Amino acid sequence: MKLAHAPGPAVAPRPRDLPDLVNSAGLTGGPVVGDGTWLSIGEVIARLRAAGFSESESTVRRMIDDGDLESYRTERGGHRRVKAQSVESLIQRRAATQ
Repeated sequence: MKLAHAPGPAVAPRPRDLPDLVNSAGLTGGPVVGDGTWLSIGEVIARLRAAGFSESESTVRRMIDDGDLESYRTERGGHRRVKAQSVESLIQRRAATQ
């Protein structure tokens, strides 16, 4: 069976003049999420590691549960979101004690 026209690409090519997306953790290649006021756990870990701390996901979850980081859970899925300012405050407190 011969097609009348060649099938097009499944995904439209990305225009070359668009800049890479930067998410709220400052990492390229990921989606832009909100305005950076609330961060996912992965973004929290990225900010902590950029500041020189090597926290695991379970440690960040524990800090949330202990109230060290201000957070809420999303209505859909119950994902945790952490207030960016509380992460910055935590980094500043830790840097001052070192």
